[in-house]
Amino acid sequence: MKKIISASFRVFISIVLLLVLFRKIDFKGMLRVIARLNPLYFTSAIVIFLIIYLLVFYRWKMLLDTRKAGLSSLRVFSSFSGGLFFNLFTPSTIGGDLSRSIDLGAHTKRYGVIAATVLLDRLSGFAGLVTVAIISLIFGHRLISDFSVYATVLLMAFLLIGVFLILFNQGIYERLNRSVSKRGKLWENFKKLHSEIYFFRRHRAVLYANLGCSILIQAGASLFSYFLLRSLNTRISIIYPFVFNPVITVITTLPISIGGLGLRDASSIFFYSKAGVAKDVALAQSLLNFALIVSFGLIAGIIYVSTLRYRRLQPHQTDARS
Repeated sequence: MKKIISASFRVFISIVLLLVLFRKIDFKGMLRVIARLNPLYFTSAIVIFLIIYLLVFYRWKMLLDTRKAGLSSLRVFSSFSGGLFFNLFTPSTIGGDLSRSIDLGAHTKRYGVIAATVLLDRLSGFAGLVTVAIISLIFGHRLISDFSVYATVLLMAFLLIGVFLILFNQGIYERLNRSVSKRGKLWENFKKLHSEIYFFRRHRAVLYANLGCSILIQAGASLFSYFLLRSLNTRISIIYPFVFNPVITVITTLPISIGGLGLRDASSIFFYSKAGVAKDVALAQSLLNFALIVSFGLIAGIIYVSTLRYRRLQPHQTDARS
């Protein structure tokens, strides 16, 4: 019952946000904007979108290989595809992360190892996002005068530093461990997960490579937003998407809507209007973004279902076939 109420609440939030936006924006005008879509820029955006997904897959596979999970690329790609599909129906990326952890955890019987790679993969993405936002603000500070943008990026940076200090600084972790008075099963599970993640501290080259991959991904996501705006015949400095996109991404991942629907649209209008982008154009860009996410997610779902028999094979069987 709690899950049903929670899911209903998130659907309600998404619907309310969209209704409010559509009441304030000329819907027919937005459709006219989409109708004049520039096919060259839009095709370029789709290609960038595909490359981003391939890089995200490679980033996770890098972590799994470091832990010697013994998984073929096809097996990991199948699980990765399932994660993209389940992200469509759950708040933030929780559904996809759980799907990947359970799927490969059950396959390898190493739940802690798989969960650690999924969490570290997510944190690496957040680190890349913050890095791109900070670098973009440094180079484009003359274009960005709104304090809310700087405050949001600064908050993201402090949050990132705090999480990484807890995970990779043994002294801070020990002090936190001593300060926790009620050590139930949840805390014990966290300690096991921390141990699996701390393993990567001895593989800094992998962590740096992972961060580099994440920076490329987030830069690509910003470039994707830029090409989407250009496909809608909007001229804008490329600095704006590089600063706004990371912030919009963080807002979208808040677990209060389904797939970020409504949050992505409202935040896109709020921030891009500061760059002089018309509200109907900003909304059109956000909805096109969502349409591509859904399209790729459905394709990923087909891949996931079609590899059902392959996923049932044991690790030694999949390795023999690969």
